[in-house]
Amino acid sequence: MLKTILLVLLLLTSLNAYESEDKLKVVIIGKVAKYITYQNAKKSDYFIITVLKNPFETLFDDIYSDKTIKSKPVKINYINTIDALEFTHILYIPEVSSKDLSRILHKTQHSNILTISDARGFAQRGGVMQLYFVSQKLKIKINTYSAKLQEINIQPTLLRIADVVKGEK
Repeated sequence: MLKTILLVLLLLTSLNAYESEDKLKVVIIGKVAKYITYQNAKKSDYFIITVLKNPFETLFDDIYSDKTIKSKPVKINYINTIDALEFTHILYIPEVSSKDLSRILHKTQHSNILTISDARGFAQRGGVMQLYFVSQKLKIKINTYSAKLQEINIQPTLLRIADVVKGEK
């Protein structure tokens, strides 16, 4: 009986840690936006975040329903395929196959989009910003070459706290 109770407590603790990591990722995605300048920004009434194959359930809607980013209300778009991508400021890309990631990064190249993922090796493969955890602490990896290709500027304040990947993908 005691083993069963301990197992349930362990599972619940793991679940809560997982939910809090996801929530932290979703919050950080909005926070980093204030350190980004889009060189060829299109006019929009909204700050748009697009989520591909949403792994976060309702977290984006819960967190950003009444928030603003860069003095604009936030609009969250959910898409299931990269072919459905329309104008966006930030594109969150979940863990996808290597082939799909290559296709997504190729499609978004030179599009003035901040690409963000928590997929392993994302920044090295050509994504702009990778989120990852080390010892339960959220870390950011930024590919400055990819940011330059996307025609976005990242403020030094953010670069100082990130691990920076400087070379080509």
